Amino acid sequence: MNRQLPRRLALGAIRLTNWLVDGVVLSVLMLIVCFTAYAVLDNNRVVEQADREQFESYRPSSNDDPSFEELEARNPDVLGWLTLYGTGIDYPLVQGKDNDQYLNVNPMGEFALSGSLFLDYRSPKDFSAPSTIVFGHHMENSLMFGDLDRFGDGEYFNRHRRGNIYYGGANHGVEVCAYLLVDAYDEVVYSTSVGSSPSTEEFLAYLKSHAGQWVDGALTPDDHMLVLSTCGSGTNDRHIVVAKVIDQTFQNDFTEESVDRTLAGTVGKGLALWAKIGLGLLVFLLLAWVVGAPSRGRKGSRGARKGDRS
Repeated sequence: MNRQLPRRLALGAIRLTNWLVDGVVLSVLMLIVCFTAYAVLDNNRVVEQADREQFESYRPSSNDDPSFEELEARNPDVLGWLTLYGTGIDYPLVQGKDNDQYLNVNPMGEFALSGSLFLDYRSPKDFSAPSTIVFGHHMENSLMFGDLDRFGDGEYFNRHRRGNIYYGGANHGVEVCAYLLVDAYDEVVYSTSVGSSPSTEEFLAYLKSHAGQWVDGALTPDDHMLVLSTCGSGTNDRHIVVAKVIDQTFQNDFTEESVDRTLAGTVGKGLALWAKIGLGLLVFLLLAWVVGAPSRGRKGSRGARKGDRS
């Protein structure tokens, strides 16, 4: 009897160790699954914050649109609306006291990680400067400035060169003329003193020499340009689309395509969300079964030995 005691104590210690190891492993797996589910849900929340449909009722539809005036009254920093036809770029424009204010605030003045499309705080609100810089986050599902990088493709660039900008109570045409991939600290592209230093001619020459896509003769020193900027895949990479504002407006020929893409994106987001969560739970259950297999094997062996003794 006394000789069996050390063996029983050893077996008890082994079982306790196995139970603790199984518990730790399962706890870690559960934490991983919970973290994954949280990350997916949080990402979905950010995407919803940038959904164009929540701003749709404020879209200017005439020179005296009351709904847009309502948005202006709600947030005095709202100054216009930018649309590039056939893309996901279709949002109000704002301007803050600095270039940080609207990084995580939407056009209604509410906290949102998706932020807003905002003018450089040093630019005139009437787009009278030779170059007006507009910033926006690069997001998936063509949200915010998520489509700017696509202008690096020649076919896409040529098919999506027209748009509209509303400000000062009137619509104006937007004509895309160039695409560049630059550094975040490019002092020429991000200059707010174009026309003096550098001169407009120097600015245009610099753009042409660094452009991935360029339309010869489309930009002149007399134009009022939009420099649309968003992040790239590298830390300091920035996608730039340069367009000019003109008095002539353009018809939107992409209406049906845009609606189809929006619906597909909405369905896709929902399916992707549940697919990721479901996959996480499946992996957790599979790993939990694998971890528990040795315990089941030990129980089966003990049962077999008891049966042998009987």
